[in-house]
Amino acid sequence: MYILYNTDFYRDMYMCNDPNQLAGQNFVKAEHFERMKMANANNPVLYFQFAEREYYHKALAHHYQGIAHAAEK
Repeated sequence: MYILYNTDFYRDMYMCNDPNQLAGQNFVKAEHFERMKMANANNPVLYFQFAEREYYHKALAHHYQGIAHAAEK
């Protein structure tokens, strides 16, 4: 016989599925790529590669932030 404890707690024990945590991680990654973009302003190829990655991680962060706000309601 299995005893099911609060499975939501165990699933989020390490906060791997928490949208607020994922949003924060992606905002940090976006800031990193923004710094890399500015550091490579004289190299158009790298500049636009880092700009693309910055945009991608900002979009993901806003996506997860939206999920977190929807879950609170």
